[in-house]
Amino acid sequence: MKERIWLVGCVLLVALLVTACGPGGQPGGGQQGGPGGGAGTVTVSEKEWTITFPSSTIKAGKVTFVVKNEGAIEHNFVIEAARVQIDGIQPGQSKEVSVELKPGTYEVVCNIPGHSEAGMKTTLTVTQ
Repeated sequence: MKERIWLVGCVLLVALLVTACGPGGQPGGGQQGGPGGGAGTVTVSEKEWTITFPSSTIKAGKVTFVVKNEGAIEHNFVIEAARVQIDGIQPGQSKEVSVELKPGTYEVVCNIPGHSEAGMKTTLTVTQ
């Protein structure tokens, strides 16, 4: 019994150390501000049937979207009002695109037939 308690204690200690000493993250889930304004790099997750941003609001200016397909089927990434389109993002694949965004509200969708209707759409707000 004492051995089991000791083993559990060691496992908890290792877990605590790994968490405390692990790689530091950027607040905002990968969103970094760039010089001269703009959101910098924004990591987007796509999977059946969601598109997830670290935040639904970003700053106007140059932004690079890194779109990761974490699903089991192919997806696209489209912001029509900004003329942004990434086609053919295969499962496990990431693709990126850079764009200059003005303040406003943008609809973001996967335009593969049926995907948007199934819920793969969201709104992104760009502020000054």
